[in-house]
Amino acid sequence: MEVDMRSPDSTALSALEARFLRAVDAATAEENERWRATQTVTAAKERVGYRPAAATPADSAIVRTAEAVHRALGLPISLNESSTDSNIPMSLGIPAITIGGGGRGLAAHSDHESFDTSDSWLGTQRALLLAIALAQN
Repeated sequence: MEVDMRSPDSTALSALEARFLRAVDAATAEENERWRATQTVTAAKERVGYRPAAATPADSAIVRTAEAVHRALGLPISLNESSTDSNIPMSLGIPAITIGGGGRGLAAHSDHESFDTSDSWLGTQRALLLAIALAQN
């Protein structure tokens, strides 16, 4: 199985990872005790990816500029935490955000995931306006 753990707080993320790894060890030991078989259940744990915990403050210039672009285009403003490629620069102290590409994703990370391209041109327009606005700062 693959488990994806996320948090904007590195201490909380480390604690969550440690708790999860202990739970895997305990479950493995419990199964081996339960069945007392000649073959044992094992669990190999390996990190397959890492996105450091980080966040860009909501009052930062990059976030305020993105909000202004959204207002100018009549788009809704939604500040959400997520695990994206923005985590790398944010973890290095570089303000970063992730914006949608336009269109509408549905049922993310499920067997029914899909993408509706309606109004997807707004994503390109938003990205261009944001880049121009940020270049003015």
